[in-house]
Amino acid sequence: MLLLAGLTVLILLATLAFSFLITPGFTPNNRSLLPVGSEAPDFTIQSVNGSNISLGDATGKDATMLVFFASWCPHCNREAPIISDLEGKYDNLRVIMVGIDDQDNQEKVREFVNKYEIKGPAAYDPSLGSTYQASGYPTIYVIDKNKEITAANSGEVPKDVLEGWVEEALGSNS
Repeated sequence: MLLLAGLTVLILLATLAFSFLITPGFTPNNRSLLPVGSEAPDFTIQSVNGSNISLGDATGKDATMLVFFASWCPHCNREAPIISDLEGKYDNLRVIMVGIDDQDNQEKVREFVNKYEIKGPAAYDPSLGSTYQASGYPTIYVIDKNKEITAANSGEVPKDVLEGWVEEALGSNS
C-alpha cells in the first residue's frame, strides 16, 4: 500500500514537472532590476551624436523604451529589428538605446542603431546601466510618461510581449 502511494506521488510530481516544460508563455526575468511600479531614475547623458538625452525630455511621447545592450550580443541583434518595428508603429513611443558593455564605444553603438534603423537617441554610457541595475543583455525598461516603470526584463523578449508592454505604457497615460 505504501509503495502504491509513493508511486502515485511520483507520477503526480512527474506530470506537474512535465506540464511546466510544455506550457507556452513568457515569464519576465526582472530579478535584480528596478521594480515595476517604481519611478524610473532621471538621467542626462550624451548621445553618440553629441546632443543630450534625458528621460524627462520626452516631448510629445507618452512612453519610453529604455534598452541597455551590447553590439556583439546575439539576443540584442535578434531583438533590434523588433524594437525598430515598434518604434515605427507607435508614434507616441520614444526608444532610447544605451550601449553599456566595455567592448563597445560610441562608434559601435552608432553602427548598431544605424544597422537596424532605430531612430531614437542612442548613447554609450556604462554607468547608466549600473543606475538601472542592468544585469544582462538586453535589459529593457518600458516607462510611461509619468516616469513609472511599467515593464522590466533582462534577456530577450518575444515581440507580442514587448508590444503588449508598450501598449500598456501608452494606455496607462490616457
